[in-house]
Amino acid sequence: MTPIPSATQWGSSSASKRALLIHGATSSSQTWETIAQALVRAGYLVTAPNMLGHGYRRSDDLRLSALAEDLRSYFAEGIVYDVIIGHSFGGDVALALIPFLPADRRTAVVLVDPGIESSQETLAAKEASYSEEIRNVRSIEAHMAEHPAWTHRDVVSRVLALHMAQGDLVKQIFAQNVPFTFKHLFTTIPPHVDVVVLMADPELSKTCPPDQVPVHPRVRSVLVKGSGHWIHHENPDVVVSTALGAVERLTGMEPAGRLEHVGTPRSSGRPVVG
Repeated sequence: MTPIPSATQWGSSSASKRALLIHGATSSSQTWETIAQALVRAGYLVTAPNMLGHGYRRSDDLRLSALAEDLRSYFAEGIVYDVIIGHSFGGDVALALIPFLPADRRTAVVLVDPGIESSQETLAAKEASYSEEIRNVRSIEAHMAEHPAWTHRDVVSRVLALHMAQGDLVKQIFAQNVPFTFKHLFTTIPPHVDVVVLMADPELSKTCPPDQVPVHPRVRSVLVKGSGHWIHHENPDVVVSTALGAVERLTGMEPAGRLEHVGTPRSSGRPVVG
């Protein structure tokens, strides 16, 4: 069986700028709704694919390379993007796409709390937690109670995404990507690409500790104080402003490599381990 690509799109085809949004594991294209609508207001045509294993797209091949290759069709016929945003495992996929970006076009890449490296112990805990979420999808009300900072629309899209996810998704992602480390992908960042890494507050999420982000002249690290792993739901303004600023910065060529801090009061405050 050959999976059929699927995506959600927002905005006008005549928009002067384009954005590609890549969701994380167990999510879907529609979970980008809040971010996408904000980018549309800023003049973007926004495309968010459903990755393999998500959005009813069952696949036996969930290697990072296969997920990235599957998305290359969104670059067909000369389509280019001003900014690419990836959350969690989608951030790793975004990194894997960098070598395929056109060298004659500057591109901003925003990684939202990506999983750069995880131990087997951490992966085992994540697999148990996320697999249970897929097997027994909780109600919208239960998700709202756990994530009071999220909009109702974001919660609904999250619940739908879990219903559409492949049953063995998390197990297969971790089994097919061993070791689960993607630091080497930072070595392929060329001069025409700028990367911003948005990291959650280490007290609320350990998915992307600051010391895991490699030092690179084209990489800027931003610590979002008070925000957990789901930064794009808890504080979408930070993600949007970072993306728009990254695109603007490409023309000014402001030096990267700094660790910045951004505060956000919207987190639910519930720690996320992993």
